[in-house]
Amino acid sequence: MWTYLLGAFLSLLPATWRAKLPWAESIRWRPAAFISGALQALASLCALVVWYSYSVTHHTPIQIEQALRAHPNIHPNEMMMGLLGYVFVALNPVTWIICWFWFEGVVRALGAAFTEEIVGTLPLWIIDKSYRAFRPRSQNRHRPPLVPDEVTWLGDGQAEALMIMSCQPKPTWQDRPTIHFKNEFFKVERSIAGTGVRPFVYHLRRLRPGEIIRASENYDPEAVLVECKEKSLLVSICRSLKR
Repeated sequence: MWTYLLGAFLSLLPATWRAKLPWAESIRWRPAAFISGALQALASLCALVVWYSYSVTHHTPIQIEQALRAHPNIHPNEMMMGLLGYVFVALNPVTWIICWFWFEGVVRALGAAFTEEIVGTLPLWIIDKSYRAFRPRSQNRHRPPLVPDEVTWLGDGQAEALMIMSCQPKPTWQDRPTIHFKNEFFKVERSIAGTGVRPFVYHLRRLRPGEIIRASENYDPEAVLVECKEKSLLVSICRSLKR
């Protein structure tokens, strides 16, 4: 029920927002995203029909009349009038916006159906990225100290599953990518909240034979420290250049 009633709307959210939902693990995101994308594409087509009907009866005649006044030597026939109507509707920004949402809906539905990609809507993605770029630095002061990830092998000793505890979140893992680690491929199954210096816990399952490798990422438990050093070096270089 959650998948089909609430999940279809929540799948429009960016991956980082969905990960913070308390019931995120109980929602089947793949069918929810497919339904959401299909409904979005269908609604966009309906909106395009309504917009075209409204435009050709209100805005387009006025625009054609203004264009003919600017060129009094042109005497259009019925076919030319119809063609001008199509051109003015096609060049309208509202038409482009509606077509974009139709295209986005198709991409979201196909991504969920064939690649298991849960793609949110572009406007919310822009809001999320803008907030992360301009949010106060003070929010980062309460993060746990940087330490390497702790990797625990689960199962029967044949690397059937992994539990990875990290001091920082891994936003790209919310879309269930394929993780390459120690010559094995794993799929992110779920994420839960932990405690201590590694409050972000991820459960990974080894890829089954014949299962598709999707959006593969190379994983290194020491990557957190490496990224921190690279950012510190970049900040130091920028500060030295400003001086």
